Amino acid sequence: MIMNMKRFFLLAILAVTVLSVNAIDLWTGSKHVSWQDGGLQIAASGFADAQPGQKMVLHYSDATDGVEFKVMNANFDHLAGSREGQWINGTGVLEQFLTQAAVDSLKLYGLEMIGANFTVTQVELLEGRTLKDGITVWAGFFWVDTWSTLELYRDAYVGIDFENIAAIRFYSEAEGTNYMLNFKESWEETGHFASKTDMIDGDGYAELALTDSLRARLGQAGHWMIQFNKESLSAFNVTDIVLVPMEENGGEETAVDLVTTQGKTIKRIMNGQMVIIRDDKRYNVLGSAL
Repeated sequence: MIMNMKRFFLLAILAVTVLSVNAIDLWTGSKHVSWQDGGLQIAASGFADAQPGQKMVLHYSDATDGVEFKVMNANFDHLAGSREGQWINGTGVLEQFLTQAAVDSLKLYGLEMIGANFTVTQVELLEGRTLKDGITVWAGFFWVDTWSTLELYRDAYVGIDFENIAAIRFYSEAEGTNYMLNFKESWEETGHFASKTDMIDGDGYAELALTDSLRARLGQAGHWMIQFNKESLSAFNVTDIVLVPMEENGGEETAVDLVTTQGKTIKRIMNGQMVIIRDDKRYNVLGSAL
């Protein structure tokens, strides 16, 4: 019994030590942030050891509005993967998971946190999670209950060559697939990209295969709006938005190519997934023969 207790305390000490080593205290103090007083700025040197998948944690108090994360380049662009309309209130913490694009810009330019009214008390860089395969444009936790919209600044995807992107995946912790998902750039009818019915369901994600017209629109959009509704499911978190490069399909022709090239094609839902039929052969949306 005594040996077991010693082993338990040793493991606890080791766990605390590992967390302490991996945690980076970027800033501690008390700084009121407003458009008049200015934001909190952290130099690029503070992010020298930052890695994709880590999370930056903002501790705040007396908040009454929102917060924006910006890199201190010539244009003070928004941090890649940060959310538009990121509201905070009262006292709390806010986690911002870092994508590869975010890490690259932070190491070059550093960070400014700005908003209408809040007080920063601490900013930490902590271990987060392993990012999904592909190009992550956003990672985090977004709670979906009734008609919730995740909005991303264009800085999340502005540098991406969509000509080399086969599909986009929306990962979630939903217990089923019967939820609503609308992918948009605006609330106007012309601002609609796709709906859940245009996607197939994978292991923990809904996947939208990209057409040439969608590739052009996605890259030029002023921002992305991903609207969810849980429908009959329990409330759940959305966790990642990931682009799937074409090379991950082994160079195979995608379903989009099949649809847009010569030959009569038919799209059907079979066993819960989109199937494309051409010349009596069946393909999934990534172009793989079934």
